[in-house]
Amino acid sequence: MADVERTPSARWGQPGPALEGTWAPGAGLGRVLREIPRYRGRVHQWAWVANRVAGLGTLLFLTVHILDTSLVYFAPTWYEHALALYRHPLFGLGEIILVGCVLWHGLNGLRIAISDFRPRLWAVETQARLILWTFVAFLALYIPASIIMGNTILHKGILGR
Repeated sequence: MADVERTPSARWGQPGPALEGTWAPGAGLGRVLREIPRYRGRVHQWAWVANRVAGLGTLLFLTVHILDTSLVYFAPTWYEHALALYRHPLFGLGEIILVGCVLWHGLNGLRIAISDFRPRLWAVETQARLILWTFVAFLALYIPASIIMGNTILHKGILGR
């Protein structure tokens, strides 16, 4: 197998020459995390990973938000405690990260949706350019938003009061 070209052509769970057991069931999360940076998917892979992480971060926020909002009805004193906890500056940092997650997930999702309507945009070189433009748009929106939010947190507190 040493003379076989190393490309990620194996199906998930079926090791091939490129992934030789890496993705096999039971390989372990540690092994998977060690192998991810070795894959040569370049910017496409990192856009995919960032999209999944941003989606999971947003999902985590929505889950916590639904649960803590339900406390208003079921346990009002716990809700008041949760609000006091959310006034901590670390939660402000979490909100800045949340804005980044929502922005990246939304912009990257828009890129994918536009590409779905124009199949010629799925060419590797075109996608690399589109991912770059998505990243530029992300930075153009995220940097000012994070500066404004961070300034508000530093000078006025978490709620801007």
